[in-house]
Amino acid sequence: MIRIFKAGAHIRRSPLSYPALAPLFDSHIEEAATPDSADLYVFSHILDIENAPRELVEDWRQRRRPIVLLSEEPFWDTLWGRQPLARHRLADSPWGRLPVHQLTHHSSAVFRFERIPYYLLTNHRFANAYAAKFARNARQTPAGWRRAFLQRRSDLAFLFERREGAHHSLRWPEGDTVGLCHWRTQIAETCRRGRVERLGRSWQPERPARGQLADWHLDKLALLDGHARAIGAIENTHQPNYITEKLFDAFACGALPAYTASPRHRIHDLGLTADSWLNLHGLSAAQAAARLDGLDWGNAAWLERTCEAYACAQQALSALLGNPRNWLRERARLQAALLAEFRSILDQGHTAWPDLSAA
Repeated sequence: MIRIFKAGAHIRRSPLSYPALAPLFDSHIEEAATPDSADLYVFSHILDIENAPRELVEDWRQRRRPIVLLSEEPFWDTLWGRQPLARHRLADSPWGRLPVHQLTHHSSAVFRFERIPYYLLTNHRFANAYAAKFARNARQTPAGWRRAFLQRRSDLAFLFERREGAHHSLRWPEGDTVGLCHWRTQIAETCRRGRVERLGRSWQPERPARGQLADWHLDKLALLDGHARAIGAIENTHQPNYITEKLFDAFACGALPAYTASPRHRIHDLGLTADSWLNLHGLSAAQAAARLDGLDWGNAAWLERTCEAYACAQQALSALLGNPRNWLRERARLQAALLAEFRSILDQGHTAWPDLSAA
């Protein structure tokens, strides 16, 4: 049994904190009530380590137990952490510099999914919703999708946080990692052709915030299902292993997803044909907006090719997300990977660390 002390305001966003994942670790990991009884101190955000409680730091100085940043969010790792590719790093705190073992989408196997991306495992609502939506969608024919697309009320819909500023565009080319928030916001603001909708609290202040909704995902699906021809499904960060609900929601709602993925991105492992989604990778915001504005739904040849590919993609997603075995196997993979990382850190201690005497 590994004893961990969880700390920080963001710890609720962790594989160790979601009720849906708790059974995976119940017989392997035990939560310690105080730092001095833990084998590991676990955080989810670099800011929480930088504001670590004094008693934890004092205990670390006495016992030198490993400090672990287990971060599921590349947005945090890039915008605040600034070292998303590092396995080991130093973090400043009011009580001095601290050595940190960093488990991120880049540095750890924890988030390196086999078939189903990690984020979809964090709440059973994803599996339940997708099983129903994709079973329905898989029955649609290419001709049926053609009719559906042409009857839609909206040409293009965006539903993501509006974030502006060049500080959202940090890049680590060696990790194929780049911030997308500013870029995708510019795209949403630039698109003009047809009926373009910008949805969500940051675009529509009168709407309730996501955290105020009883089930934000159900609300999103109800809002977008059968509504738009295309949906901007762009992540907040491009990282090859990082795929959230956005892409799957667009497909589930029967819309053509607009996404961005480099050749190394794991979306290419999902079995989706290239014509079934729009890849905006390598385009400037103006170029990406022009491509979305230029979608010609009256082009019979393009629409036929797209609908054929789209129908195949819906069948592939139904087979992937509608099979409970795939979910069980991915949960088992996550369990094994996280426990292996913790055991490796405990075995390693700080043997790989530089001399901290001058830090």
